[in-house]
Amino acid sequence: MKGFPDTRSFLARYFPVFMGTIFMAIFSGSAAVSTAGVTYLRGVDPALKSGSSGAAILVLVTVLVFGNLMIARGYLWATKLVAGYLACCLLFVLPMILYGINPLVYASAVLFPLLGLLLLNSKRHREMRHKLLEIRRLRQALHARYKAR
Repeated sequence: MKGFPDTRSFLARYFPVFMGTIFMAIFSGSAAVSTAGVTYLRGVDPALKSGSSGAAILVLVTVLVFGNLMIARGYLWATKLVAGYLACCLLFVLPMILYGINPLVYASAVLFPLLGLLLLNSKRHREMRHKLLEIRRLRQALHARYKAR
């Protein structure tokens, strides 16, 4: 395609920041769910705690996968979904300081969503989203031209 780099250079430039955001979101969700077990849910039956943790992980993974898939498809609104995911993880973890959680665990549970939001707002991630939007528009134009025949 004219004006677009080849796949190798595109991935070399944007894949690390894309995957970094995904990993920070995974770490954020897992830190939020695992620390919830020792703070908010500390008096709950272990079987119920395990079931609710599993359900929470399932919901978080679904939201994260859908949001990043839509970003990769060129939909800009999905950035708000991933940012909301990271913000919810952060807001969920912040009050846990009142429970006397280990400072290192707490710091990492706060740091992961903040780093994810930083990566999501980075210049390189914004460039990638813009290029993916252009590719989606070109794909739609080709599809419309093919359908018109």
